[in-house]
Amino acid sequence: MSSSDMDQLRRHIRALTQQLESRLSGGTTSPLPLPDDDADLQALANAANALLSHLDQSLHDPQYIDADTGFANVDYLERHLSTALGAEPHSPLTLALLNIPNCPLIAATLDAQENRQLRLALRQRLTRTLQPRELIASLPDGTLAFVFHTTDESALYERAEHIMNAMDDPFSLGERQVWLSAVMAAAQVAEDSPVTAQGLIQAGRTALGEAREKGTGNFVLFEDTMRTETHGRLDMEQTLRSALRHGWLEAFLQPLVDLQEGRVTGFEVLARIRHPERGLISPMLFVPVAERTGLIRQLTGRMLELAVPMLHDERLLERYGNDFTLSINLSPAEMHDPNLADQILDVLARESVSPDRLKVELTETAVMADPNVAVHLIHRLRKQGVAISLDDFGAGYSSLGYIRSLPLDQLKIDRSLISGLDHDAEKRAILEMILTLCERLDLTVVAEGIETEMELSCVLGMGAQIGQGYLFSRPQTIEDLLEQVPAIGLMQAIN
Repeated sequence: MSSSDMDQLRRHIRALTQQLESRLSGGTTSPLPLPDDDADLQALANAANALLSHLDQSLHDPQYIDADTGFANVDYLERHLSTALGAEPHSPLTLALLNIPNCPLIAATLDAQENRQLRLALRQRLTRTLQPRELIASLPDGTLAFVFHTTDESALYERAEHIMNAMDDPFSLGERQVWLSAVMAAAQVAEDSPVTAQGLIQAGRTALGEAREKGTGNFVLFEDTMRTETHGRLDMEQTLRSALRHGWLEAFLQPLVDLQEGRVTGFEVLARIRHPERGLISPMLFVPVAERTGLIRQLTGRMLELAVPMLHDERLLERYGNDFTLSINLSPAEMHDPNLADQILDVLARESVSPDRLKVELTETAVMADPNVAVHLIHRLRKQGVAISLDDFGAGYSSLGYIRSLPLDQLKIDRSLISGLDHDAEKRAILEMILTLCERLDLTVVAEGIETEMELSCVLGMGAQIGQGYLFSRPQTIEDLLEQVPAIGLMQAIN
């Protein structure tokens, strides 16, 4: 082939490439010109025009268009990915997923015309971010998928930043403006990597789950370790669902001890799963899963059903008197549940238990995440007689000022401030300030996590009223508790 023939071939191949890139990025195409003097080039041009026509017809076929967004749908995306991944060899490929967490809530506040305007504005804005050969598709749950033909990490982060920046400005709907929050994630396919379209989408979803946990504005790149972690979370979710269904949950009790009198005044209720094959499972493993999956309300409800009847337990009443209390923990993930207070009060009423025998423990994180919601819940429960305890104080925000504005009954000092108290002057100074403020505010102070006699001696000397920790007892079933924590032993431990 002569040099001129080669140049002509290159021109036609370049024209074909440009047309294909335009079509794949959502642009328009026009037929390639037919050369007059070369039958082979004529055949190539005819084949290219047939391919472009097929692409035009298939992408505009209603069966490949998502009716809500106007982007390609998941069927087209899977075909597109399968074709790209089936090439020998296939080029590097990245699938990026964009999720808009607040979109359903905003859509619910808009009328039909405003929703159409928002979808059109979003489509126009995101389409402008596309580069040649890139594609946007819509998944059934509203997540948007971008196909990038690169696996260069710096390029991916730049592309993600470009797309996320496009979401920063408000969307104007007539006189109204709305802001959409977004998170992104991506899964890469290196050259010749054996992966299917479905596998790539699933990897992207796994990374997207990590991004959503980190919060809006985040971008996460898939790593193989995520798959293992995701399988572990899914397994724990199934375990928790089985525990709720089959009655594997148990309520363990850890004593709260009056440090002046050496007697048990109450118990903190702690959840455990007793799996028929795996034995006891710590709440550190299943409570985060409950929060993430929305099962936390069922978990709290079941723990209330198990714990509140214990206030009638004759064995506990005989050993600890008829005025001991139970403390139950509430998760930050529950704070926005409008039925939470009713759920607690209904169980107390059903079991004919006086509300003043129950304490609700809220963490600093839960309170500070939305103080208005927390204060509303606190007022509702305290009005009915339920006491409120601020848990883990000193582990999070630890502002001595804000506790003055909260209607609290009790403050629990986190283990991190108690550990090593006997040889840490800074911790002792902080604890002294907390105790002084709580005395003025008439708040009972509980020192959590007391494990050594020296720690006990310190909190006693500084005036803490209540102690809790392994020095007295680990969390136990009622049966084990009655055997291992005799009433006379507590005063001996304190002395």
